[in-house]
Amino acid sequence: MQAAAGTEPPQLSIDEILAHPRFPEARVAMVREMLGLYEHDTFLNRLLLEVGRNLVFVVMMCLDARYDESDRGTWPTLGALTRAMAGFNLASPRRIADLVARLIKIGYLEQIRAVKDRRVRILRPTRRMIAQDQDWLRSHYAPLQVLFPRPGYARIMQRDHAFQRAQRLVSASFFPFAAQTMARHPIMMQFMIREGGVMIVIKLIELAGPDVDTRRKIVYSDIGARFGISRTQVRKLLQDAEKSGLVRLSQEGGRFVQLTPQLLEAFDRFIADTMVGHDLMYKLAQRGEAAASAMFDSVTKAPAMAG
Repeated sequence: MQAAAGTEPPQLSIDEILAHPRFPEARVAMVREMLGLYEHDTFLNRLLLEVGRNLVFVVMMCLDARYDESDRGTWPTLGALTRAMAGFNLASPRRIADLVARLIKIGYLEQIRAVKDRRVRILRPTRRMIAQDQDWLRSHYAPLQVLFPRPGYARIMQRDHAFQRAQRLVSASFFPFAAQTMARHPIMMQFMIREGGVMIVIKLIELAGPDVDTRRKIVYSDIGARFGISRTQVRKLLQDAEKSGLVRLSQEGGRFVQLTPQLLEAFDRFIADTMVGHDLMYKLAQRGEAAASAMFDSVTKAPAMAG
């Protein structure tokens, strides 16, 4: 159901999104935004585009959003990050520590001593990491903006830092929801657990055309170079996908691949499901800001008490 002008979009469902007449355009927007961020950027691909590493990045942003120096339970430490990641079962404590060390080394995270306990080291995102998160959020809200431009998702699309923190604060309470979302899509997880795997799928979908023609034979020999992945890795990924009935490899020199309707359906359902979640986070962030504003007004406008 299309939202009426000037109203909030209705509570969304996967089937509702997939049935939207502009869904193919939304898919194109998602593909375009993701490729704009990661294609030809070997550094970001190797840093973020495997689901465990990507989750460390996102969870860190969420933990930072709820950080309250006066509440020790909210301190974003390595231990807190490791505990939050445990529910996803996608990265070992050792792997998380290694990635955090790398994020610190390249200037995405900084480590500071807690004011109230100098023995504890707090992890904080740098401006560089915050900007990367804004780009990531924008790429994931772009398809929603296509489907529901009124009222739309302007504050994410415009990289509003205050709203970014509000969205991440809400998301910090929904880690189990995110884990369940991923568990519902084992076909896409087959690609997401591989380095750059999801970007290979996204690039193939772009090359299949706006309507994603599953009859089109796509040359894949140069795709790996776009994402810093070897031809051998790409070929192995596609061979495994073929065994699952997700692609068809051509015998003509082994350089061509065709997508199957099964892969396209899995991709579409996955992005529709993530859109449901992002829409919910946006609405809850709006409500949280509105509630905070109302509370502030009630306090500042209250009559002064007699002395």
